[in-house]
Amino acid sequence: MQAARERAAVLEPYRDALQQRNRQLMAIELQTHGRHEAFEREWRQRLERVDEAVVLGDTRTAVAAWREAYGAAMRGGQWRDLIEVGEAALRVGDVAEFAETAAGAARKSYLTALYRAQAQRSVDGILRAAEGFAALGDRAAVQNCLVMATRLADDDPEAQASIRTFSDHFMLGDAQRRVSSSLKRAATIPSSPGSRLNGSTATSSK
Repeated sequence: MQAARERAAVLEPYRDALQQRNRQLMAIELQTHGRHEAFEREWRQRLERVDEAVVLGDTRTAVAAWREAYGAAMRGGQWRDLIEVGEAALRVGDVAEFAETAAGAARKSYLTALYRAQAQRSVDGILRAAEGFAALGDRAAVQNCLVMATRLADDDPEAQASIRTFSDHFMLGDAQRRVSSSLKRAATIPSSPGSRLNGSTATSSK
């Protein structure tokens, strides 16, 4: 018995080192080839259950399926899953079964995805999170994402090009939203009597 314990004590550091090495190899495999097909299929099915319930108007099932997907995304460790589950929350919408708003659930998912992408030094992940924040109208969060992405892409021309493309697209979309908002506000302002009088005077003078 004593000999067995001593042998186990000797082998334990090697076993721990082997487990650590296996985890590193799994991480490399995941980054290089993506998720195993079976796990990817299971993830797609989770999202499909959410969407099917939304289409059927079954909000209780939709929220329950979303919570399952969110839990799986949190356990999975991939920023992509959290982006997708955030988008799914917006498709569910603000329903009574949601403890928070759909936007709040999406924001929480995008924020966690952002942290994961930063930890994994993924510029693509940070920009995907920025897209999510842009859809929520959170300009400050988008700007923070761009700062984070720019720092990571310091020596990567391809990543820098992706950031410029996203930034240009975001600024264009933001400008269009501002113009649209201004036009809507202008349409709700009634014309003053003076402006109508000036318009009629100008017409009569012709």
